[in-house]
Amino acid sequence: MSAWRGTPQRQRGQALVEFALVFPVIALVLFGMVDLSRAVFAYNTASNVARSAARVAIVNQDPTVTTLTCDTTDPGVSAAGCAQAAGNSLGTQATDVTVVYHSPADVASDTTTDCAPLAIGCLAVVTVHYQFTPITPIIAQLIGPISITSTTKVPVERVCSSGC
Repeated sequence: MSAWRGTPQRQRGQALVEFALVFPVIALVLFGMVDLSRAVFAYNTASNVARSAARVAIVNQDPTVTTLTCDTTDPGVSAAGCAQAAGNSLGTQATDVTVVYHSPADVASDTTTDCAPLAIGCLAVVTVHYQFTPITPIIAQLIGPISITSTTKVPVERVCSSGC
């Protein structure tokens, strides 16, 4: 007759206790990876929004229109409106986007002089701000909301006269 007949009751209880101790750590790591992937997605989307808005800013230089599209052939589109349309998955608003035209001399230096009047070579600087909040409560309490900012600088290729 064999002395070994299945798992003793004591070892099953030990495995249950070990699982109960390790499971929260595994769950926290798993949800942390989900939050990290969401943060990377948010940063990537903010970068794409800044690039789309910068393209609109150099083609349609009228900051007063707010058409929600990124079609640069539409004369009524603005960089802020484009950014709001492109950032729908983030909930980006036009107020989260700043568009400034800087002097071409600003490329080599850290100064930021306005480019007035707008000329070829001026830099359209588009900055998109987004506040990312993790969905995991423990991680959200540990690190809090994360401010994501993406900036794109593109030179103006042609000056748009009124009604372009």
